[in-house]
Amino acid sequence: MAYQTFSSRLSTQRKLQGISQKQAAEDLGVSQALLSHYENGLREPGLGFLVKAADYYNVSCDYLLGHSANVLQLNQTVEYEDLPEDAAISRETMLRAHFAVLNNVVEDEEMEDYTLKSAALSAYMMLFAAVTKGLLPRSWLGENSDNKAQLRFLMNSLSNDIHDLTSAPEDEEIIGTEAPEAVRTMASYINDLLNTRVAGLL
Repeated sequence: MAYQTFSSRLSTQRKLQGISQKQAAEDLGVSQALLSHYENGLREPGLGFLVKAADYYNVSCDYLLGHSANVLQLNQTVEYEDLPEDAAISRETMLRAHFAVLNNVVEDEEMEDYTLKSAALSAYMMLFAAVTKGLLPRSWLGENSDNKAQLRFLMNSLSNDIHDLTSAPEDEEIIGTEAPEAVRTMASYINDLLNTRVAGLL
């Protein structure tokens, strides 16, 4: 049942984020007893609490309700709202930076294809590293080889594809708002990483 999924996911998110039930209840503006009832499926909350809980745990309402397996809301939209936590580097900030970029280029088929490939490669690189460290089983790579040279070739090949992307006419002005906070944080992180790697070559 959807509500049983809600109560389970509400409890799971709190525990995953290391928040005590007492603290969560205080932050969400309810008593600890009432939150306990919500988490155990003994009472059903209203829509106001649902939205507040989704914002509090930084997940989508659809996820809490069991209508989506995606923790984050992945709607394709050009609208984007900054979160205070996007100013700090974290996995969630990197995911939101990715979606912020993707959601603003979805009308360009060439870019959508490139972002799909680059996003898949990014996730695959993490998987490859986890398999290499023995944190995940080799079977997660599927039929792909765990040959590092082949992965490096694919990474370089996809990087080179940037040069083949169709450019906009020089006289076409790109109008847009300031980059979202998550994108600025991501770009700054990559810039620092690049400078560090370059300095290592000197």
